[in-house]
Amino acid sequence: MRKTLLALAASLVVAIGAFAAEITLKQLPSKAQNFIHEYFAKDQIRKIHSHHHRHGNTYNVLFTDGSKVNFDAKGQWTKIKLRNDSIPVEIIPEYITTYVWDNYPEEVIMCIESEGEGHEVELSDGTELTFNPKTGIVKID
Repeated sequence: MRKTLLALAASLVVAIGAFAAEITLKQLPSKAQNFIHEYFAKDQIRKIHSHHHRHGNTYNVLFTDGSKVNFDAKGQWTKIKLRNDSIPVEIIPEYITTYVWDNYPEEVIMCIESEGEGHEVELSDGTELTFNPKTGIVKID
């Protein structure tokens, strides 16, 4: 039984590893490369992973300070999580920045995730906000 579980665990590790690969910046979609050059040129990249899925690849860019940016197969960002800085305002939809500035003037956005048509953001105080572009704020945690 123990040998069977160990063999199964080893097979799972191999199978998972087959779907993820470390790549270089030049192997990212051009839209993702341009995004990194525009907004993170001063940051040092630690590693980039490509993950294969049925619907295409996704990409995770990890920086030496612990920040990360995730991209979809087309090179559109899906999540940005920064450790030592706020998300550049040009990246964030205007209705979100307006709401945060009006209701949380002392806080900055440290993480933003695109979820279908909406977005989830995390503020510097840990507050999580979920937005829908049609109705605005949906949820506050």
